Order: sequence, then structure tokens, then C-alpha cells
Amino acid sequence: MWPELARRGITAYLRRDDQLSSFYSGNKYYKLYFNLRNATQQGCSNIVSFGGVYSNHLYALAAAGSQLGLQTTGIVRGYDSVPLTPTLNDAQNWGMKLHFLGKKDYRRKDITGVLPILKKYSDNYYLLPEGGENLAGIRGCMSLAMSVDVTVAEKLGNTDYILCSAAGTGSTLTGLIAGASDRCRCVGISVLKGEDQLTPKINHWLSLLGKSNKQWQLFTDFHHGGYGKTSPELMAFMSEFEQRNQLLLEPVYTAKMLWAIEQLAKINYWPENSKIVAIHSGGLQGRRGFDLSQDV
Repeated sequence: MWPELARRGITAYLRRDDQLSSFYSGNKYYKLYFNLRNATQQGCSNIVSFGGVYSNHLYALAAAGSQLGLQTTGIVRGYDSVPLTPTLNDAQNWGMKLHFLGKKDYRRKDITGVLPILKKYSDNYYLLPEGGENLAGIRGCMSLAMSVDVTVAEKLGNTDYILCSAAGTGSTLTGLIAGASDRCRCVGISVLKGEDQLTPKINHWLSLLGKSNKQWQLFTDFHHGGYGKTSPELMAFMSEFEQRNQLLLEPVYTAKMLWAIEQLAKINYWPENSKIVAIHSGGLQGRRGFDLSQDV
């Protein structure tokens, strides 16, 4: 139920990828799928990746690693002197080894910060970029786009727009662009404040995939202060949307995407009779980092 869109003749569906799993839901499932397959096929005994103290990526990796019997290591942006967040506590309970880097070292994690940590292990590790930003992760998100085409077509016929929220890597949006049919336009809502750093990354990956001619758009004005930031307006919208539709959102990604859809409707960005599919990217465990009245 979405009155603001309905009165404009716009049909909107929320694809509930948050229901894939309580642990590796949404885009994390797709980003991890081929990476975990590659790691096991290569016989790697340890998967090493990166993230913040409320990282959905590390949370999902730790859970999947535990279920598959794989050792996982999380390189965390932060300090071990601070009590573990619920996210990291869960990850550690699932067997993930945690190593902490300050912000300065974390920015250089691909060069100097990680090497001493990796030397503690054998050469038999699989290095997974932060957020699953590699070709395997992007190809997983291409599968998500193809799945939208197949499953939603039964209800909507042709889809006009597919939307997702975009964070630091843009790999989910890249996969959607590359995997969606040519008749469908992909739209990303950036949750990052400041200069657009995602468009060059997306164009780079699309070029490697031979998809640089695809049509897409990224909006950068709906971040509500930046990554992990909120506003009273956003939180009020999120609460009303949850109550009206009897589902849970989180304010880092999905709530900002839905907010953007409504704001764009108000300025008539969506043509009348448009058919929109928005991707609920899960990450509900991240609600624990905010003062919310409901628990996951």
C-alpha cells in the first residue's frame, strides 16, 4: 500500500529479498554465492574480508562460513578497545576471527594494513573485497536482476524500473544494470554524502562486462546526512511505511530508497502508469545500531 504512488497511477512492488534468510538476506546472498563457490572450488581454508562494526557483509559472511564449515576472518574498521557491537558479537560466535584497524590504516587496507594479518595464515586464503565488490559478486547481482525479470513478469508484465540503494561499492547496482533486460531502466539511490564516487566505479565494471551501453541513473540527493545517518523526516516515513505494510525496514539502505521513490513521485519523475520494482536488500540486523521501538 502506497497512497502517494497509487494516486499518480504508479504500480510499485517491493521485492522481499530480506526474506531469503535471517542471516545472509538481500543482496548479500547474491554477492556471496559465487565467491563462496570460488573459494571452495579453489580449496581455500579461510575467507578474509572487510567491513565496519555493523557490517551486513561481515555478518552474512560469518553466518554462511559457519554453515559451510569455512573459516572466516573479518578486518574491521574500528578499535578492539571498544565493546563489540551485536553484529560483531554474532560474527565472532559463528567463528569469525576479528582483527581491528584504525580509520587511517583501514583506508590503506589493500596495501599495508592487511599484509601483517594475512601472514598469520597460510597462503591458502580467499581475499574477498569489502561489500563483495568483485566480478563474482557482481555476477551474483546479475542473477538477481534476471530473477526479477522472470518472477515479476507474471504479475506486472514488463517492468519499467528496478531500484536499489547504493552504498560504498555500487556493485549491486552494477549487477542489476548488467543483468536487467534492455526494456527496464535501473535506478540507484546513493546513501553516501559528498562527491559521487560510485559512477566511475560502476562504469568501470560495466565496461569490463561489456555492458557500458546500458541505460541507468544514480541519484545522490537522498542520503539524509550520509552513510549511517538519519533524519527525523526519514525515521517518521520509515515508521509509517512499516506500519502501513506490516514489514520491517532499516534506515541505512532500504528506507532511504523508498523515501527517494516517494520524493521522485512528487516531482513527477515516474511517468504515469510506470511499473516499479524496488529491492529490499535485507540487512535488518543493522537495526540494532539505531534507537528503534521494534526489534528484529
